[in-house]
Amino acid sequence: MKNLYIFDCFGVVMSDVATLFMDKYITDNAEKEFMCKSVFRKVDTGQIPHERMYEIVSERYNIDLQTVQSEWHGYEYVLNGTIEIIKQLKSQGHTVALLSNASQSYIDYLFAKFDLFKYFDKTFVSSNYNCAKPDREFYAICVQSFDEQFGKIYFTDDNPNNLVGLEQFGITPIQFKSAEYFKKAVGLS
Repeated sequence: MKNLYIFDCFGVVMSDVATLFMDKYITDNAEKEFMCKSVFRKVDTGQIPHERMYEIVSERYNIDLQTVQSEWHGYEYVLNGTIEIIKQLKSQGHTVALLSNASQSYIDYLFAKFDLFKYFDKTFVSSNYNCAKPDREFYAICVQSFDEQFGKIYFTDDNPNNLVGLEQFGITPIQFKSAEYFKKAVGLS
């Protein structure tokens, strides 16, 4: 029977751009937490446009705006092991979706830059729904959007906080540690 495989974007399909950027420019953990809760979360839930995030970072850390943007974009790369898994799943007839905390404009930019649209049957981007992982509502929106029955539904995310309580939606959570780890967890050879 056909399965549904849902992938997080950052840290699973793509590099975790925000973390890589913060690790270079922000050493204080309290400041990192502030950025996650007060800036990135607002981008993820559609309260702040992605482009405004660059301006906030530039102003807050006194970094030239063009430097912020070029550095940010410099941390963007595809995790090829995950793409190979997705290709394998698609070739076996499974359904593949993306469930990501991000702004739609940024996902569109990345998907065009790296030609990723073809790998996903559906994408769910948090800014479109005004909620973001680990909000229960976001998972329900995703799962309920499919009319077909699946043998199993898997969701993989690198953040363990986003994997709690998913069984209530019929989702088997898998923490993404590597492409090989994921393949073993779902029984792919």
